[in-house]
Formats: sequence, C-alpha cells, structure tokens
Amino acid sequence: MPKIGELTLTSVDEFDFRLLIKALGKGEKGSRALTFDEACLLLEGFAKGKATRAQMASAMMLMRVRGETTEEIAGMVAGLRRTVDKGWHSLEVDIDWPVYAGKREQLPWLLLVAKLLAKQGIRVMLHGDSQALPHRRHVESCLASLNIACCTSSQMAKVALQSDNIVYVRAGDLAPVLDDCRQLHQELGLRSLIQTAARCINPTNAPISLRSYFHPGLDTLHQGICEILFSNNEYQVGSVAIFKGLQGETELNPRVETTIKVVNGKAGNVDVSSLTMPTLLEGFSGAKVGQAELPSDILALLWREKEPLSSEALTALMSRTMIEQALSSVTTTLAAVLLLLNHKLNTAIIPQESISPESISQKSNSQKIMAAEQAVYLSQLCWENRFSTTNNPLTKWQNKEWLCAV
Repeated sequence: MPKIGELTLTSVDEFDFRLLIKALGKGEKGSRALTFDEACLLLEGFAKGKATRAQMASAMMLMRVRGETTEEIAGMVAGLRRTVDKGWHSLEVDIDWPVYAGKREQLPWLLLVAKLLAKQGIRVMLHGDSQALPHRRHVESCLASLNIACCTSSQMAKVALQSDNIVYVRAGDLAPVLDDCRQLHQELGLRSLIQTAARCINPTNAPISLRSYFHPGLDTLHQGICEILFSNNEYQVGSVAIFKGLQGETELNPRVETTIKVVNGKAGNVDVSSLTMPTLLEGFSGAKVGQAELPSDILALLWREKEPLSSEALTALMSRTMIEQALSSVTTTLAAVLLLLNHKLNTAIIPQESISPESISQKSNSQKIMAAEQAVYLSQLCWENRFSTTNNPLTKWQNKEWLCAV
C-alpha cells in the first residue's frame, strides 16, 4: 500500500483534517509520520475547533504507538506558540522556567532559586500544569508560601513582573488548547507528544529557557526539537539548557554530576555546547524518607532563616540531612543558572551597524568565562547575602568586579 505523500496544506479553516489521520493510520506499510508543517496545522486546527476531539485523540495515539518523531513534536510546539495570545509575547522575561513534572516527595526547592534571582532583578516566568500529574508535588501548590503571584492573563503577569520580577502561569492560561489536550490524556489514560511540546513553548521568547527530562535519550530529543525550532525561526536568538532534572523537575540533583546541553541559536546559526555541574553531595545518604508530608511553609522558613541548620523552627520539621539536601539543591540549581547567564553575557551579539574595533575590544575585555566551581561559590555567596542591601555578589558579578577578583 503506497504511503500518502506530503499534503498540500491550506488554511486552518479550509483544510480537511481527515487527510492527516489517514496519513498517520493507513496501515502498517502505508502510514507515515507528519511533517513539521502538518503537525503545526493539526494543533492549530484543534485549537480553533476545526479538527475534532476524535481526530486529535486519534492522531495523538497513532503517533504514540508508532513513536513520535522530533519533527512532529517540534511542529506541535510551533502550533502551540501560534495559539498563545500576543500579550504574552510582549512581556520582558529573562528566564523561561517550565515546571511540568512535579516531584514524587520533595518540595520544589527551585522556587527559592527563582525568588532569589527575581530579588536581584532577573525576570523569571514559571509555567506548568499541576492537574496533568496530580499525584505529584507541583510548584503551583507552593507559590503562596513565597508570595509568588499566579497570573491568569498577560496584563496581570506584566504587573507582577514589574513589581516582583517573578510570576507563575498555568499552561491553560497561556494556550487554552492545552487544557483540552489534558482532558483527552485523562480520558484515554495515555501520555502524548503534547506533554513534551508544552514544556517548549517559551511564550515570552525569553533569551534563556530551561528544559528538564528524566528518562534516558530525552536530552537528544529535546536538542533536536530546539534545533528544528531555531532553524525554522520559531525560536528567536537565545539559549535552551537541557538537563536531567531531580525527579524529572526543572531543578538539578546535587547528589550527582549533571551535564547540561546548551542549544544556542543566533544570527541564523545553531550550535550546541555543554556545561557540567559537579556533585555537591558526594557519598551523601538519607533525606529520601519522610519528605512527602513536609508542608510548603518550609520554603518560607528556609528563605527567612539565616542559619537554617540551627533553626529550631526548621529542625522541628526536617532532619539535618533533609536541610542539607534542600540547600544543596538550591546551590547547584542557582549555580547552573549563573553559568547560563554568564554564557549569555559572553555570547551577546554586537549589532552589525555598531561593529567597530572599539566595540570588539570592549566585548573581548568584558568576557570572563566562569568555571563551575566559581559558579557554585558565587551561588553560595548569593544565598548567604540574599537579605543584604550593601553586599550583593550577583550585582558585583554582573559588573565584572567579582570575576576579576577571583
């Protein structure tokens, strides 16, 4: 049975979406994967009500059984991005931080990192879907403990970013079609490529975007998705950091060495580099049991207490090993973000019309490559001085004072 060739795509309103289902499901020898543009059109069609629930569910499951291709997922990401209201695109955000996995037991220590960065003027947007995996502990359930706003519109988010430099947004408020897809997942009892695509939408086109995974091989998948999106100009100039997250969430595990793939897109080119974060808790044991019942108020206690290990309020709720593990998660995650910010500073593009010997010389003189050990040390200093109004290590680093002194 011959495969259906590449289809002539029309507008969403005119296209017959049965053709895409037929291409996916035309028997063992006659079926084929969707192209980037076909996958994009399918998602847009479902979002606009032109592709039916039955058609979308069939497409998702046919791709799931066969195994989704990188092009199909990238196409779905492009389709999702086109359903996002333009108000989100207009927001100025430094770090796009998707938090979709949740954790099995632990609290999201990453929120302490995000809050610390925001306190230093770095704008962070967190987004996730706590209903997709309701049995896990999600960021959304802990926002109130650190006074982080959960916003439902781009106008609300703009106000929160202007006042606090940090905001959380539910996936369905960014792209309502994601709520419809989640309902299909729950009705069918299966995952689909949409759950991978949702993490990749970077709704504000932030120059730094984080991606976490858990299962082996997904780092290569995410790298391929990024390369396609940069090549198709869906992603603008920026960097995407891909790493194995703690229990799958977008937070580093201090117990192990973590390799971070960085996909950089700029001036029509895509290149891939890597960073390595060392183990901070070599030979560490314990702290795995008893964390499922920890209240989210512990995040506020950790933030407020200057000496967490000697705090009676904290030690009444957490063992010493639990506190050490939490603080190490904060340190290594913050250090990784600092390395990414350093990378961004060192790869900043000088506009063509501004290039001169003086500008090149100035950029060369300002470039200071930070080592992972330096990033860990700076991370610890930032945490220790998070309440100081006079000693701000992050500001000194941004002004190049800190690295010059090291």
